[in-house]
Amino acid sequence: MMIDIPSHIANLKSYNPGKSVEDYRAEFGFTKTAILWNNENNLGVSKKAQKHVNEAIKRVNTYPDPLSTELRQKLAKLNNVNMENVVVGNGSEAILDNILKAFCHDGEELLTSEGTFVAVYIWALSNNVPVNKVPLTADYQIDLDEIINRITDKTKVIYLPNANNPTGTMVSENDLKSFFEKIPDHILVVVDEAYFEYSKDLRSDYPDTSGWQKENLLTLRTFSKAYGLAGVRLGYAIGQSRIIDALDKVRNTFEPSDLTQAAGIGALEDDEFLKAGIALNSEWLPKFKNLMNELGIKQTDSFANFIMIDLESEERAVEVKDELLKRGVFVRHLPAFGLPSCLRISTGTTDENEYFLEVFREVISK
Repeated sequence: MMIDIPSHIANLKSYNPGKSVEDYRAEFGFTKTAILWNNENNLGVSKKAQKHVNEAIKRVNTYPDPLSTELRQKLAKLNNVNMENVVVGNGSEAILDNILKAFCHDGEELLTSEGTFVAVYIWALSNNVPVNKVPLTADYQIDLDEIINRITDKTKVIYLPNANNPTGTMVSENDLKSFFEKIPDHILVVVDEAYFEYSKDLRSDYPDTSGWQKENLLTLRTFSKAYGLAGVRLGYAIGQSRIIDALDKVRNTFEPSDLTQAAGIGALEDDEFLKAGIALNSEWLPKFKNLMNELGIKQTDSFANFIMIDLESEERAVEVKDELLKRGVFVRHLPAFGLPSCLRISTGTTDENEYFLEVFREVISK
């Protein structure tokens, strides 16, 4: 007999990233590129983060601090909470996985939206947690009213990204507070603020939930976007100490690594790098939106470091994506998000952004 693989694992689809930028570079011989497909910070890496990592390399023969004390202290101070209210992990994905491990009993469900961060569906299914998905509204907003309507006695966790990836749409502070008033206390609401630093700079009524101090709220953040540390995998969550303690119990003992902790500590000390990336995004996101308006292309009202456009059909979306790719402009086609007619385009450096605007106009004109 063969080893049996549980159906909830056997039915998962492995992540397939496809070709790398270097593969495409070799194929097409690009002389100029704009890498705008992963919502990364294309300004690079903070020099202070690099300095801390270089120091940490000297001690990689020893285990890292299992409590991530210095990093959590800095995060607690930044968010005006106690260290006991902060947990860190190998990116926000690892924390999402741990949330499902720590809080979901047999048969209890994750309630969330369609057209959002696909990893949350994957981690739910890998933990054998059923996913109840609510459709996006006609204008690509997360339908808070329908989420409330879908709550059952099986609902244990609600995942609410703000701003949402890949649409970039967001929930205002008043709307989010009203939403929480209708959520039973025994349901944990995970508000994923991966684009927090960008969003709060773009809209004055963006809600910073880190200080709300609700028993059933967990705020999720990442260093992969504005802090420019996507490659080291570092995320954190803020919540009540009882919730954080449960997450600590299922976290890998020495997660995150010493190099990752060091990178995070250095990044938190580099306000200039952080502000430069935020300012660059706030300068160029409106220019991306203006071009789409000029060309008559449907788009979302995005408050992150990317826009999402709807080209009305999957065929046209693939055609535009491929034509951009041939010219060295990398954007993300979104069938995996359930949005096959849509493309997501991140903001990049000034040179990349200028090149994108030029090439996109040329491709659409044809």
